[in-house]
Amino acid sequence: MKALSLAVVVHVSNLDAAMEYYTNVLGFSTDFVFGDYAGMIFNDVLIHLNGPTNQGTKKVPGSAHFCIDCDGIDQYYQQIVSKGAIIEAPLADRPYGMRDCAINDPDGNTIVFGMALE
Repeated sequence: MKALSLAVVVHVSNLDAAMEYYTNVLGFSTDFVFGDYAGMIFNDVLIHLNGPTNQGTKKVPGSAHFCIDCDGIDQYYQQIVSKGAIIEAPLADRPYGMRDCAINDPDGNTIVFGMALE
């Protein structure tokens, strides 16, 4: 078997509010909407947002924590801060060899955006 892709499912308390934040603040685009479930895409990264009325597995909104490797982190960080991103940990060089920041969505789900230090 060869794994081909991954989509993280993030549980949110309000799908419309989450989609607005991921689009207008973090720069994702809407890939699809199916009821109270949506796919948000940023280049090759796909995140699924699961609203409270969607059938299926239920998780507590705000319990997700995941990392996205990227480049150009300084410019991206400035853009999202200017748009009102909720900063959990500001952009900085870390002792584990990454330059990263942790951003929360309105429910408290945490996304770490980072790139390897050279």
